[in-house]
Amino acid sequence: MSTPAAAEPKFTAYAPLYDEHTYVIDDVVGELPAELRGTLYRNGPGKLEAGGTPLGHVFDGDGMLSMFSMSDGAVQFRNRFIQTKHYQKSMISDSAPYRALGTMRPGGILANAFQFPANVANTGVTMHAGKLLALWEGGRPTELDPDTLRTRGEYDFDGELKWLGAFSAHPKWDWDTGEMFNFGLAMAPVPKLICYRVDRAGKMTRLGSVRLPGPMFNHDIGLTKRYLVFVIPPLVFPLKKFFGAALGLCNYIDAIEHHPQLGTTIALVPRDGGKTRIIHTDPLLHLHLCNTYEDGDDVVVDLLNYHVGWEQLNDQLSSVETLLETSTTPYGGVPTQLRIAPSGTVAIEEFSGLQGEFPGINVGRMATPNRYFYMSAGLDENLYPNAIGKIDKQTGEEALYRFPDGFLPHESVFAPRPGATDEDDGWLLTPVTDGFNNVANLSVFDAKDLGAGPVYVGTLRHHLPLTFHGHYTPRVAHPR
Repeated sequence: MSTPAAAEPKFTAYAPLYDEHTYVIDDVVGELPAELRGTLYRNGPGKLEAGGTPLGHVFDGDGMLSMFSMSDGAVQFRNRFIQTKHYQKSMISDSAPYRALGTMRPGGILANAFQFPANVANTGVTMHAGKLLALWEGGRPTELDPDTLRTRGEYDFDGELKWLGAFSAHPKWDWDTGEMFNFGLAMAPVPKLICYRVDRAGKMTRLGSVRLPGPMFNHDIGLTKRYLVFVIPPLVFPLKKFFGAALGLCNYIDAIEHHPQLGTTIALVPRDGGKTRIIHTDPLLHLHLCNTYEDGDDVVVDLLNYHVGWEQLNDQLSSVETLLETSTTPYGGVPTQLRIAPSGTVAIEEFSGLQGEFPGINVGRMATPNRYFYMSAGLDENLYPNAIGKIDKQTGEEALYRFPDGFLPHESVFAPRPGATDEDDGWLLTPVTDGFNNVANLSVFDAKDLGAGPVYVGTLRHHLPLTFHGHYTPRVAHPR
């Protein structure tokens, strides 16, 4: 990882990548572990413009799926734009073709009133029951071919996703049953979180819903052996702003306000039927949960809690030309544990001094007690991620790998070693942006020895816009 002398990193993290590539990565340092066979899929905004006109928010960029297919010591890369209506129209338009979460169409109120945000399929990606799905929480998933990344179209689980078909970007799994659980956020006519179960064959059933006091924003979900777990931050759409957004007077994102005086609402939804438990606790501001599980009769939630307001966080997401120019607060949130007792009392405790985002675990431990979790970290109160952290919740030990100045890690995804019994026996798969040379690489770390640095670095022939979320599967994709 060399850096030019007397150079400054550009960190054009979301510069568009218009070209679609397929090739075997041949610029390699180290060796890909022989046992590492599978595919890492990544999703994020491939371009934040339409016809040369910038879009207003990172959540509005057209989804682009990247694929790293790993086998026999080699990695094959492929990227393809997801062929949504928004993407297809944006390629022939000179401005925003549809209304988005943070971008208005030209034409004022008449062009934007009562227009739902376009599904840009840019947030998450998952594979379940043989289907590769790109996720965007405001609408239905988009199905793609797992080998070619060819777009097959929106997927509604045989009609079970009704109306807008909202399906969150963060599904969770019970690996003992093979079931996937998720939710959809409904704003109208009754604000609620609609809960879903998808069996190992891909059949969806509805588990009920959580009624909200008004339009609110919730991004993630947790799962235990008994419950679907929601930790709902006090991010609300005041009715005046909500109706203003619906009428085209302002963006949907700009209509969100942070009301810490309302506190945080916890909802425990029984997986097998029964009354939902609603618990109120101190205000938290978070996007992502690390893991949820049961410890005796207690429900435990690990999350990353921000120490800033929504306004500061959203400002960084709304102006994305370069991270150095737009970041104003230290990166990410602080690892925080909530312990929910049967009585309804909630103990809240920070358990690490690290600060970061994009938490990950060995997903085989999802919904059960886990010892380790991983995160993109900002060391020395950095304004952007510059390290990967591994936290041992049992001992409190923190293992770190700090990247050279000018390098920006994306989210890390854990890939278990085949047949492994130790929770951390596997690899961390991390795309990394080189802010000096405007290229990206795939860095592979031994999760047991993170501080030793990557065992493999495969450099791409181009940059890679910053991705949001990824998914690893032991299935080896074969691009054709």
